[in-house]
Amino acid sequence: MIFVFGSTLLSASEDEWREDVYLTKKEAFALAFPGAEKIKKEKKWLTDTQREAIRKILGKEYKERRVTYYFGLNGESQPIGAMVIGNEIGRSYPITFMVVINPDGTVKDVEIMVYRESHGWEVRFESFLSQFFGRDAGDRFDNINNITGATLSVRSMTRGVKKAVAEFQVIFIDKVK
Repeated sequence: MIFVFGSTLLSASEDEWREDVYLTKKEAFALAFPGAEKIKKEKKWLTDTQREAIRKILGKEYKERRVTYYFGLNGESQPIGAMVIGNEIGRSYPITFMVVINPDGTVKDVEIMVYRESHGWEVRFESFLSQFFGRDAGDRFDNINNITGATLSVRSMTRGVKKAVAEFQVIFIDKVK
């Protein structure tokens, strides 16, 4: 069986492939923005200056050209938080997750939306995900506890959350042009 994700071609036998959906996009919005009056979608095409600022925060190459953030708005149309849906390759397949970010740039919540690997699914548990709560772009993310048998999934999630808060810092807090 052959699967294509973006420009990545993957092959797998039937017994290797799995897709566990834990949250739909609609469920993710309800969880991220309880009581929000409205959800606003913002797509941002990144400038070279923004990409370089994000790369500096991450300390490694950053290739994204466009990001999409969702903002939960209260009755006065003020943001109550932001959410980004990310995809990071685990061992072989993408892990789809959401990162909810407070207006001050700190992580409020992280949830696995879709998990496609045969191992490492333990990253979806609160005991792992709660390690990200309260972190921001200034954190090094070097003290995230590993899970035996889920090392690549842990690294993928750490990379994805760090990328989300770095993007948010550069685009929406620092307002780098």
